[in-house]
Amino acid sequence: MKVQTRLIFSHGAIIAFLIIGCIASILMLSSFRDKIHVIVSERYLKTIYLDNVMSAVEDINLSIFKLLIINDNSTKETDNIDKNKTTIIENTIKLEPLVRSDKGKSLLRRIKELQNDYFSLIREQTHAILMVNSNESKAALLNRQLEPLRVFLHAIEDLTEHQTREMKESEAQSNRAYHMFMIAVIFGVALSIIISILITARVVRSLVTGLGGEPEDIIEILKDISQGNLQYDYKLRKNQDKRGIIKYVSILLENLREKESIVSAKLALGKQLEENISEMKQRDILQDTIRSVLEISLEQVPLKSKLDRVLDIVVSTPGLSLENKGCIHLKADNSEELMMISQRNLPEHLLTACARLKYGQCLCGIAASTSKIVFSNKLDDLHSVHFEGMHEHGHYCIPIKSGSDVLGVLCLYVKHNHERNKLEEDSFIAITNSIAAIIEHGKGEDTIKRVNKFTQTVLNSINDSITVIDVKDFTIVSTNNTFLREYRLMGDDVVGKNCYAVIHKASEPCNLQEYACPVMNMLRTGEHAMAEHLHYDETGKEVYVSCSASPIKDEAGNIVQCVYVLKNISQRKYYEKQLQQLAHYDVVTSLPNRILLLDRLNIAIEFSTREGNMMAVLFIDLDKFKAVNDTYGHETGDSLLKEVSKRLLSTVRKSDTVSRVGGDEFVIILTKVSGKIDAGLIADKIIVSLNKPFFLNGHECHIGGSIGIETYPFSDVGYEVDNVTDVLIKRADMAMYKAKELGKNRHEFYTSDLSGETVNRLFE
Repeated sequence: MKVQTRLIFSHGAIIAFLIIGCIASILMLSSFRDKIHVIVSERYLKTIYLDNVMSAVEDINLSIFKLLIINDNSTKETDNIDKNKTTIIENTIKLEPLVRSDKGKSLLRRIKELQNDYFSLIREQTHAILMVNSNESKAALLNRQLEPLRVFLHAIEDLTEHQTREMKESEAQSNRAYHMFMIAVIFGVALSIIISILITARVVRSLVTGLGGEPEDIIEILKDISQGNLQYDYKLRKNQDKRGIIKYVSILLENLREKESIVSAKLALGKQLEENISEMKQRDILQDTIRSVLEISLEQVPLKSKLDRVLDIVVSTPGLSLENKGCIHLKADNSEELMMISQRNLPEHLLTACARLKYGQCLCGIAASTSKIVFSNKLDDLHSVHFEGMHEHGHYCIPIKSGSDVLGVLCLYVKHNHERNKLEEDSFIAITNSIAAIIEHGKGEDTIKRVNKFTQTVLNSINDSITVIDVKDFTIVSTNNTFLREYRLMGDDVVGKNCYAVIHKASEPCNLQEYACPVMNMLRTGEHAMAEHLHYDETGKEVYVSCSASPIKDEAGNIVQCVYVLKNISQRKYYEKQLQQLAHYDVVTSLPNRILLLDRLNIAIEFSTREGNMMAVLFIDLDKFKAVNDTYGHETGDSLLKEVSKRLLSTVRKSDTVSRVGGDEFVIILTKVSGKIDAGLIADKIIVSLNKPFFLNGHECHIGGSIGIETYPFSDVGYEVDNVTDVLIKRADMAMYKAKELGKNRHEFYTSDLSGETVNRLFE
């Protein structure tokens, strides 16, 4: 700021301060006279409030009397009692700032004590009246009320008389002090002019130096922060001794960066979980492909037919970036040449050029000669076979091996510039192992020993637990090494025994009510069947398993055996559960968030409508939470929210829902309550719980809670409501603000006569 601007600002401030001082002096001269008028006005207000209390007491006693003689009007009269109790509390609260003398305060405390005793008596009487049937007992109940009522009214009259005497004494004192005050004011006006000049100069100087930087720089920094640029801090570094607004901006910038890092961490976690689940699903698809190849290997058909079907399955597998074309070459007998035995959608030129390939010729020949996977994502020098019009593409050429011997090559087409993928390569290796087993099986299918070896080779190439089960008596015919390793068994402990005894430790087949048995479903439908089971390992830990059964048929088409595959999906279930937790539960308290709250509230409304029961929604706002959070920090604030959630959960039933909807606000769904009295009792119980001290991080914290309540079905709506969920929450929110206005740390029910001022504030 320029020097000339500072001088103009200083002179303007001095003139303004002098004008304000003169006006204040004039007002002070007349204000003391007005004190008498204030005392009289306060006396008038006290009289009104005391009269309102006495009138409400009479109305309560009238309602009690009506309850004694009119049974069918009990609901209306109990509501009237609650309304007049609220009136008494409100007028007693309004008296507190008007009563200033020690004796007056003592009389007011006496009224509050008698008021609480009177309310307790009324509550007991109301409950007792509703339960009593004989006229003689009702008369006795009415007599019990007379003495406490007389004492309560007498205390109110004592306070009224005391305030009248105090008013007269105050008026006399004010007249005596008025003349002394006039002399003091004249002297004060002169002194204030001198002090104003000195203070104004000091204030102007402090304002200029206290900003901590030039205003133009501060405005520019705040503008960048509002636009999301959290790295714009070169002007802050110029102020090593940060003060004033610069200090506040620096703190604000650090807080924004911290919040941004937390959000980024959550997004990264969610993205990582999503990628893990996507990868696991892709693995499932690839394993299904291998299972399908396994099924083909067990069929009694010619070798070429098996390889044709295998090639169809591989090139059409979802999740792989393969073109729908490829071929299988087998090694020619006693020569280093490859013969194409199966192909899909190859151009006519390649059918001739690639019918026979020498080792080392083109990509397939290189894979056969080196016994390694050859990958190329474009037409390069390794492609020795070309023809005019060949479009850009790439290849996976995977050698089909049995031990160290190369039996052939699987050639798969990929798109131009396709990225090499290890997961794909591992899957292709597993597929070629199955193809190798098919080839070996085709060469010696007349020998039982080689058939068993083939089957075991195929089974052991799969990374999932596999058994072959005889469906006649559910005995295990064969297993792979993965099954024995996963279930910690030896081959002699498994073969010939029932599958349910080995896997589930049961004495009979799976009960359909406990497990959906895929073997039984397969026998019923004749097709592949799947299910998910919950197993337990030797430590008692839950293990989620995906089970599938695929039929093995004889020449007549009858199912004689099945391939039973067990896949551990516990990790996938864990990631799904983590995503569910992030989507539906609050990060700090682990309570249901607003999304899950709305879902449960809709269910509770439907249940209430169907069963004809009453339910209630409690909207809770913590009192004094901001003071704890600002004084002791966000870590203590989060700890306080966690402890509050524990107390709320311990106060309600397990069938009820406790949710955190943001900041220090909670919503509770009470299902199946008998009436408003029950909801009010639970709210009082919650308030008592919140009033107890919290011991957090070495600090003792005291808070409270303001609670708004609305019940369903609505008592004041005679037409269909479009969105009952929103109306319930908004009404409970309105009632909560009403509780705030009436002194906090209390509960209020929603009523149709809520002030327009409260409603407008809620929906601004």
